[in-house]
Amino acid sequence: MRGAGRWLATLGIGLLLALDLVLPRTPLGRRGPEARVRSDIPGIQGEVGERLPELSLQDLDGQPLRLEDFRGHPLLLTFERSVDW
Repeated sequence: MRGAGRWLATLGIGLLLALDLVLPRTPLGRRGPEARVRSDIPGIQGEVGERLPELSLQDLDGQPLRLEDFRGHPLLLTFERSVDW
């Protein structure tokens, strides 16, 4: 039984490695170069410690959120592209 578990683990790792090689070449896994990813929202690029341009987004309830609402509080903004299923 112990040999079968190792065999299945080896197979699983092999499949994950194959997926890692194949997925970036498919439309589902293709994100493109980082420069193109960052250019999705023109003018919204900042670095740590740099003052960001005025930005307004909607929360999950549709209410507007502005950067000014968080002035004086630590804030980390992370933008991730979504996959359109």
